[in-house]
Amino acid sequence: MKKKRKISIKDISEELGISTTTISFIINNKAENRISKKVIKRVEDYIQEVGYIPNSSAQTLRTGKTKTIVFMAEDISDPFFSAIAKEMEGIAFENGYKIIYCSTENNKERAIELLNLFKERQVDAFIITPPEGFREELEVLINERKQVVMVFDRYYDDLDHNYVVLDNIEGSKQATSYLFETGFNNVGFIGLKSDISPTLERLEGYRQGVKAKGKNEFSVLIPFDKVKTGTGKEMIREFLKKNPQIDSLLFATNSLAISGLKVLKEESLNIPKDVSVITFDDRDLFELYSPSISVVSQPVSKLADELIKGTLNLLKSEYKETVKFQKVLKGHLIKRDSSQLTPEDSSI
Repeated sequence: MKKKRKISIKDISEELGISTTTISFIINNKAENRISKKVIKRVEDYIQEVGYIPNSSAQTLRTGKTKTIVFMAEDISDPFFSAIAKEMEGIAFENGYKIIYCSTENNKERAIELLNLFKERQVDAFIITPPEGFREELEVLINERKQVVMVFDRYYDDLDHNYVVLDNIEGSKQATSYLFETGFNNVGFIGLKSDISPTLERLEGYRQGVKAKGKNEFSVLIPFDKVKTGTGKEMIREFLKKNPQIDSLLFATNSLAISGLKVLKEESLNIPKDVSVITFDDRDLFELYSPSISVVSQPVSKLADELIKGTLNLLKSEYKETVKFQKVLKGHLIKRDSSQLTPEDSSI
C-alpha cells in the first residue's frame, strides 16, 4: 500500500491560492494585525480538514522555539513529584507545549549531564528541583538567558530567581506545636542531612516549635542516599533506642516516614499508644495505613498550577519582565489517628 504523502505549506498555498508567507504567519500565531480574520479562518478550517501537522524542526528554525519544557524532578517516581508532573502536563498541552520528565536523584553530576543534554536540544524552559551543591550551575543557567528557568520545591535565598515552594518552616512548626498542644511532651524530628532549603527549613520549623513550648530537642538527620536502605533504618532505630522518652515523631519526608514506620513495626512500637506520628507529604498509603497517618499536606494542584502557568507566562514575556515569579504556598495539617492521644495516655 502506497504511503500517503505528507501535506506541506506549499500544498496548502496552491490549494487555497494564498501565499506561503501568509500561511506561515497563521500557523506560527503571528497573523494578528497582519492578516484578515476571514483569511485566518479559511486557512485554519482547511488545516483542520486535511489534518495538517507542522514540521517541528522547521518550526524551530523559524520561531527559535521547540515548544518543550523539561521538568527535572528529584525523583519522578515519587508520588508527590509525579502528581505535580501530571497536573502540569494537561495545562502545558492546552498551551501547545510538551513536558519532558527526568530524575536527578539529588545527584549533582547526573543533573549537570541532563542539563547539558537538554540545553543542546534547545528546550524552551527548565523547571528544576536542584540537587545538593547546584547553586553555581543554576546561576550560570539563569545568566545565559537562553531558557526560562523555574525552580521548584527548593530555592536559594542569596540568588534572585523564579521559584514555587512550600512554606516549610510554618508547616513544620505547626505540626510540632500541634503535637505539644495535643499533650505529647517529647517530640522527635527525623530529617535529611542536606543543604537543600526544604530540609533546612523543616528542621528550623521544628526547632521553633520546640523552643516556643520550652521543650527539649530530639533530632536525627539521615543522608539522602541512605533513606531507603538498611543503614537509614538502623539510624532511625538507634535514634529511638537512644531517646526512649520520645513520645511523638515528625518525619521531614514521606520516604523517611515509610522507613520509620517499618522500624516502628519491627520494634513492636504501637502507633499512637507508644509513639505518635506526623509526616510531610500525603500519600494514599498514609490514609489507608492502620492507624491512618497524620500529614502536612502540600497543595499539589495549586503548586502545579502556579508552577506551569508561571513558566508559560515567563515564556510569553520573553524575558522582558523585571519582576521575578516567586510563590510561597501554605501547607495543610491533616489530623488523623496516628497523632491522637489514646485513653491510656490522657493523663500525660
